[in-house]
Amino acid sequence: MASKTFEQTLDLILDAGQTMLENGGEVFRAQQTMEIMARSLQLQEFHVYVLTNGIFASARPDGGESLSMVRHVPTISIHLGRVEAVNELSRELAEGQLDLCGARQRLNEAQSIGSIPPRAERLACVVGSACFAYLFGGALAEMLVAAVAGLMESAICQQFGKRRINRIFTDIIAAGLCTLWALGVSIFVPTLDVNTATIGALMVLTPGVALTMGIRDIINADYLSGAIRLLDAVLIAGSLACGVVLAWLIGRGLGAML
Repeated sequence: MASKTFEQTLDLILDAGQTMLENGGEVFRAQQTMEIMARSLQLQEFHVYVLTNGIFASARPDGGESLSMVRHVPTISIHLGRVEAVNELSRELAEGQLDLCGARQRLNEAQSIGSIPPRAERLACVVGSACFAYLFGGALAEMLVAAVAGLMESAICQQFGKRRINRIFTDIIAAGLCTLWALGVSIFVPTLDVNTATIGALMVLTPGVALTMGIRDIINADYLSGAIRLLDAVLIAGSLACGVVLAWLIGRGLGAML
């Protein structure tokens, strides 16, 4: 394998693994997919170690010295369509249906799959918050309050995300404002169950994916990646709790002043 082709092959494999991690793919699945692609492209002595936010890989060209590459994956979002597209790419490579150029084109297509529009994301937050409030025993009033809170959360997360503001700070602000909203409405609607409305709104921010994938990584004996994901889940949950507590303290202070 020529030196240029070898580098292109290794770069393709790391791009595929990075795409999977960036879009919510499991650590073991990203590593397995990269190994399948390396065997399919006849890459010699390919070794890869995948973490939640990084990839370390090396391979040796024919008659040459090993080449190592490192990829940093600082942020992770959820887009399972892209993950599935990379999985399909690896299967087609294993079946011999694609060459290196074809695989690169298919990977570019997978990376260009569009994300959910902001309006659809806001609508999902509104409907999800209302439904969670209903599941926790809320009536129409709690569902409406939770729906508005979900809209607030979505707007905050989108705007803060554009400005690359820290996720912990974003969650604290979102949880605090939603709790203050529910407390404010309860002044005019005394029968409102503030707890149910607040919990319904906060459920869309809970780190369910990080918690599930962390446990799954640990079950697959990838303890470091699992611990990182679990720590991420704990930090997000703690941020939500801090936002709620701060809002309650502010609400009590304003009530005492009034």
